[in-house]
Amino acid sequence: MKYLFSAFFTTSLLILTNCNSANALEEIPLSMHTSLNQQLAINNERYGVVGQSVLILKNHQQLYRGQHGVANIELNVDITEKHIFPSYSITKLLTSVLMMQQVEQGRVDLKNSIRAYLPYLSKKWQPITIEHLLSHTSGIPRYFDIAMKKGNFLPTKKAVFLSLIDEPEHFEIGTKNSYNNTNFLLLSAILEAKTGKSYQALVAEEIINPLGLKNTGHTSAKDIINNHVTSYRGANGKIRKNMNIDWPEYTFSHSALYSTPEDLATFMTALVIGKFVSQKTLKQLWQPMKLADGNKGRYAFGFEYAFEDGYYHFGHDGGNHVKLRHYFNPKDSADNYTLVYATNGNAYDVWTDVLADSLMAIIDPDKFEMAAIKEQFLSNILEKNDKGLIEVYKAVSNIFDGDEALIERFLLYRAYALRYGSGAESSIPAFEFLTTKFPNSANARESLADTWSEIGNKKKAIENYRLVLKVSPKSRRAKEQIEKLEGTVQK
Repeated sequence: MKYLFSAFFTTSLLILTNCNSANALEEIPLSMHTSLNQQLAINNERYGVVGQSVLILKNHQQLYRGQHGVANIELNVDITEKHIFPSYSITKLLTSVLMMQQVEQGRVDLKNSIRAYLPYLSKKWQPITIEHLLSHTSGIPRYFDIAMKKGNFLPTKKAVFLSLIDEPEHFEIGTKNSYNNTNFLLLSAILEAKTGKSYQALVAEEIINPLGLKNTGHTSAKDIINNHVTSYRGANGKIRKNMNIDWPEYTFSHSALYSTPEDLATFMTALVIGKFVSQKTLKQLWQPMKLADGNKGRYAFGFEYAFEDGYYHFGHDGGNHVKLRHYFNPKDSADNYTLVYATNGNAYDVWTDVLADSLMAIIDPDKFEMAAIKEQFLSNILEKNDKGLIEVYKAVSNIFDGDEALIERFLLYRAYALRYGSGAESSIPAFEFLTTKFPNSANARESLADTWSEIGNKKKAIENYRLVLKVSPKSRRAKEQIEKLEGTVQK
């Protein structure tokens, strides 16, 4: 079935009163518009992105709208503004907003045990709170993995929860973030228990209908949606049609969303200007939960959370196909951006963060300095620009004030961005650059060895695993990999 912190909020109410974010346009230089269009073409060539539809707002006004590629490869249908995209887990943000409303109304307490709302749940889940679910720190078993392994979904949410009683927890509560659809399945069950309404009815009444979202809803694989793109998945550079999961209705709180860039931007704008909950409530709730070790987690009330270049980032990824993100500067209420980068797949498994950074680096490379440096690093590796790499390394060293651990982590993540985004072979120069800068890092060397192994070069892989042992003689994994590869070579 188909179903349909303080200062930064204040000026928003004057900007957008009807939540139709695409009405107003802010002029940008023609050269910037051209560069953004060119970047879409580059992302298509570099990562094999099939179709792209992008909307960027500045202070809730449209700054850029662009498309590139095709909605369907087999029929050679070009992407247009009318196309609808599978947005998958971005539906978790709808669930989070519904829970925000319950918290604001005093109907739900974030610190309460989930068994206070669903008494039939396992007693060993008593320490788990609403906050643990929203921050992906619950440690609850991952029902979705079990369903995929068995090849079928259980008939109801309650059946799912009861089936997990004897499954082992994944980690100790509150010790780390581990993304888990079970968390949001539980949140939807709590929402239904508190309101007496179905999740689909709540989404329609509180979000879709008030905002007039005409192209947003939930769907299973059996449904046919007009103007819906075909979804694709990459496999080592080859594009194939995505596996269409016949989602049962009870999964709609964590997946099966479809939407357009306009609708997603309208939703995000409505949230930040106070249409769902007050700005005061949003400011209080948009805080990352602290982990047991005192560090901030990666989620703030179900939203992906980060702080970079003086901007808070709040949003979510959808199936590694769509990125919805709001950037705001807490020191300047008019300095905020909303980005929706919708795709229908790529040839490898490029991170949507990489795609988002590639555009924000053009929007304002001074404001979004880290995004610009990330993009420069990837470009220099792929273009074999050694001089440019040295300049990037200097810039990163300055940003992190010479902190070698942070510099190494930055380079390592960029190397993996290439490995997943454009294939293992393309990332070899990035990992090699990393090992030249950090020759005594077992982690850097092992990552290079793993990548050589992935592309089938056993000789290079063994050579680098041996270098791992020179740095870290007790590395059990390096020894095991050498034994495995040498055994393969002998055969």
